[in-house]
Amino acid sequence: MKYPVDTLVLINNREWRVAEYRMGRGREWVYTLANERTDGSYDTMRLNELAIGKILVEEPQGDLSFTAPAESFA
Repeated sequence: MKYPVDTLVLINNREWRVAEYRMGRGREWVYTLANERTDGSYDTMRLNELAIGKILVEEPQGDLSFTAPAESFA
């Protein structure tokens, strides 16, 4: 597990939070990312570790560090 719960990932200028992770397909971590809408509902998506790694390499993350949990920014 490389990305702990509450890690923030910036995708298309939207902050996605790692809501959960689990072992999927035998030997790969699958992460559920959540983005809260203004009405309080959530958009979610599931990505494996390789996909998140590629997004973080290609998408600028700004001042947020993807290795630190969200509560460390408070």
